[in-house]
Amino acid sequence: MKELSSILDFSLSDPNKGMLFDVRDGQIYQVVRINNQIWLAENFRYLPSIEKGDLYCNSWVYKNNNDYLDLHYGRLYDWNTAMNIAPEGWKLPSDKDFQELRDFIFKDNNLVEYKEGSYLKSVDGWNYYKNIVNNDKYGFNAKPAGCHNNNYGKFDNNNYFSGFWSATEDSSNYASYWYLNYISEDLYNYSSNDKCYGFSVRLIKDS
Repeated sequence: MKELSSILDFSLSDPNKGMLFDVRDGQIYQVVRINNQIWLAENFRYLPSIEKGDLYCNSWVYKNNNDYLDLHYGRLYDWNTAMNIAPEGWKLPSDKDFQELRDFIFKDNNLVEYKEGSYLKSVDGWNYYKNIVNNDKYGFNAKPAGCHNNNYGKFDNNNYFSGFWSATEDSSNYASYWYLNYISEDLYNYSSNDKCYGFSVRLIKDS
């Protein structure tokens, strides 16, 4: 059973920003309101316990180096773990949630094609690409945390790539994730990825 968490009041000085306090481990996260959604503005870093016989409770820190936690890269989780770590009142976002975010940014900026990625990526930390300027307009602050490739037992793409699990399931072995990369302005969806891979988690407030 998940324990209760608290969201601190959004400040009067910036009504779109607040904080989440997770009572399970005392972690505090920045949160941001984007249109009608409230998202974590940091990658989740809760360390789940591994119970006897649990085959899926897997999470990693990039290159097993805890310094990456301090850089707000958070932890990387397999899908089954990602589905079961949200504190009370929060959830792993679905494809529908990500699509709502994508559509809002598209309309809010009068884009003629999907180029919302640069509005979501942190202004620093990404591998340099001269044709793209990341302005983090909405405070989503997506960091290039890379991933854990379970097939080879190795880490990939730090500074180049940010992938976020979706709650949308494709089959017993595959699920959807959304990602940003350094060379593109888009927010992409890959609908069928191995659940044993390790990706970042951005929780959304459960309505």
